[in-house]
Amino acid sequence: MRRSLSSSLALAFLLAGMLGAETFGQKGNPSALFEHGGAGLSSACMDALGLTDAQKGSIGQIRSDLMTAVQPLFEQRRGFHDQIEAALQVATPDPTAIGRLVIADHGVGEQIRTEHSKFQTRFEALLSPDQLANFKAQRENGACSGPGKRFH
Repeated sequence: MRRSLSSSLALAFLLAGMLGAETFGQKGNPSALFEHGGAGLSSACMDALGLTDAQKGSIGQIRSDLMTAVQPLFEQRRGFHDQIEAALQVATPDPTAIGRLVIADHGVGEQIRTEHSKFQTRFEALLSPDQLANFKAQRENGACSGPGKRFH
């Protein structure tokens, strides 16, 4: 029993550490999605695509939709992170409770990734075939990080 508890506690600490590392600098900060031009897309990347004014307006709208969708999710994650930190500070942390919080937080992270994927699909649908090919080539070369890629 003692060994099982030790193993469970070690796993909980490991998961909490991985969770912290995955979201370091992004905890509860959806505005980080929009730095350098938005949703993981730099201004230089956007400029290189040669977007029309209509495309720029549509991209602005889908960025706004993304922000609206992820804002409450980031707030949920902040709450889970705070609960996990508090649970780890007690004299004898409960690995089961911490594990449940980590799993719940992971589920919210998956929802955020789904919203990013929706954004990417909508973004790519706005591009002409040439723009899309240019975007994919730039993303492969690292010039464009691509929507949602920063939070995986």
